[in-house]
Amino acid sequence: MKKIKENKFMRKEKISDKQFLLIINGPSCGGKSEVAKVILERYGGIYNGKSDVIKWLISDYNSSTHKNIVFEMTLATIRVALRRGLSALTEGALFGPERLVQLAKKASVPLFVINIEAPEDVLNARFLDRIEAKIGGARVANIDPKRFKELKSLYAETKMESPLEFDSSRQKPEEIADAVVKYLRENL
Repeated sequence: MKKIKENKFMRKEKISDKQFLLIINGPSCGGKSEVAKVILERYGGIYNGKSDVIKWLISDYNSSTHKNIVFEMTLATIRVALRRGLSALTEGALFGPERLVQLAKKASVPLFVINIEAPEDVLNARFLDRIEAKIGGARVANIDPKRFKELKSLYAETKMESPLEFDSSRQKPEEIADAVVKYLRENL
C-alpha cells in the first residue's frame, strides 16, 4: 500500500476538543517563536495571535508610536478566534498580561502560561544571530540593542507565574512543545 505524503493542507490533529488560550512567555530571544512554530505546525484549530505579524502590516512601524495599536489589534484578533471556536496561542504578555487574563475569562476558556527562558549569554548570542539573519534578508522582529535590553527588563517585570518553565538552552523546541501539549491534554 502506498503511503500518502502529508502536506500542510491535510487536517491536523487537535490538542483537545476544548478551547484554550496559551501564552508562551519569555524574554526576547528566549525561544518563544520556535516552540510556537512547532505547536502550530503539528496541531490544528489554533490561531497564531502573534503581534509581530501585525507589526509588519504597519508600513512605518515604530514601537514607541505603534506599540499600543499593535497590542489592541492582537487582542481583537485573538478575541475573534476564540469567539469562532478556535483555540489561541500568543507569544509574550509584555504589554498587559491582565488583559489576556480578562480575555480568557470573558471567552470562558482556560488560560495556560508557559515561561521559556535562557541564560543571559545565550540570549545575547541569539540576539547577535538575529542581527546577522536580518542582514541576510530574514524578517525578524527586533534588531535594536536598546530595545532588546528593554524587552528583557520588561519580561522580568511582567513575568507570569506558571507551573511550566523551560530553559531553551537545555531543551529543544520540540521537547518543550511535547511537554506543553502533554500538560494541556492533562489539564483540559
